[in-house]
Amino acid sequence: MFKYVLSLTFAVGLASAATISTSATCDGVTTVGTFFASCNDGRYMAYASLSAPSFVDTRIGPFPDFSVSNDVNQVAGPPGSGSATANFSDDYVFTINGGTGAGFFCPVIEVGHGSGASAGMSFAGIGSVTEECFISGGVPFTFGVPQVIGIGMGAQTSGVGELSGGAEASLQSISFFDAAGNPLPNINFTLVEVPEPSAWSLLGVGMLFFLAVAIRGMR
Repeated sequence: MFKYVLSLTFAVGLASAATISTSATCDGVTTVGTFFASCNDGRYMAYASLSAPSFVDTRIGPFPDFSVSNDVNQVAGPPGSGSATANFSDDYVFTINGGTGAGFFCPVIEVGHGSGASAGMSFAGIGSVTEECFISGGVPFTFGVPQVIGIGMGAQTSGVGELSGGAEASLQSISFFDAAGNPLPNINFTLVEVPEPSAWSLLGVGMLFFLAVAIRGMR
């Protein structure tokens, strides 16, 4: 029986869930959301926001808008408190076209923050310090060959009394280079969110494992 349960557990473990959450708190009262949350109690106001497309094709549409931001501000006295948080992580299939052979890429990420606030972003394991990407040689790729990359974003802001501030991080562009480090022009790419297995599909996979182990045990 244990090996049957193990098969089902293994099947469920194949799923990878995206993290998408925002929250805003004004004087202890919290509002939660997925891509946006805000609050305003007359003394403090706060918001948290995320932007992340599930599909991007630069041949037919604009550059991908991946960004995170939040802000906390005192509206009126007496002093209160407020905070805002936003978190995002997901996997994407990244396919680069417009040439042949291999090269590497570096994301250009812009970050800004005020007092009591912080924000950051990671694209294919490369964080906010773009210079390090160029020095290390960036992330390798081969034209026309899909690869799965992770994209993560996060921001946190808190304010007490008259202290207020905000933070933001955004993907400005992606620079592409050949194997020798020369810039590559006329590059296009697609980013497609990796779909999460549904509960029914997971159950189906688990039952197949269960059936396979059961048949093997009967032999």
